[in-house]
Amino acid sequence: MEFKLQAFGPFLHWLTLIVFCIMPVVLAYVIYRLGGLPGAIARARNHPQADAIAICGWMGILTLVLWPLALIWAYLVPNKPLTGGAAKGAGDGALIAQLQEARRRLAALEGRLPQQTRAGG
Repeated sequence: MEFKLQAFGPFLHWLTLIVFCIMPVVLAYVIYRLGGLPGAIARARNHPQADAIAICGWMGILTLVLWPLALIWAYLVPNKPLTGGAAKGAGDGALIAQLQEARRRLAALEGRLPQQTRAGG
């Protein structure tokens, strides 16, 4: 009994050799890019602790625990709220105006209620 792919034997041997030579290079490149990713993101976002994040990213490749933390850290900036990056106090004036308007409307509604309902019974 003869195998159908036996004629491709030499070609498959060379293909396997090429794959086994290229895969470590590709794997090393992927590890290199993943290790530097948190630091690159932090530098692109002008993070004040970008160097520490870069070190944490490289240590995370070795430990597999610190890398996700470094990635999250790269997106968080100290003393900045987590509400989409809006500066603190930017929307406070509009919010206060809305609250005052709501308070005024509530007082008008309460003024229209009969005295019995407001007294509780």
